[in-house]
Amino acid sequence: MELYLDPKETELLIRLLDRSLEEIQREINHTDHAAFKAGLKVDQTLMHGILAKLKAPAAMGI
Repeated sequence: MELYLDPKETELLIRLLDRSLEEIQREINHTDHAAFKAGLKVDQTLMHGILAKLKAPAAMGI
């Protein structure tokens, strides 16, 4: 699947993911339920991957 985002949309999505990553890290640190924590870590990894893809074109000047 391909998705085109204009620069403003990309910046917004990056900011939202950054905030969500901060929140999910706090949640991981505060939960004792192993299965819930494992699910959060999976989500965290996926969000890091999306964020890297969003930031890659910006780093290349595209």
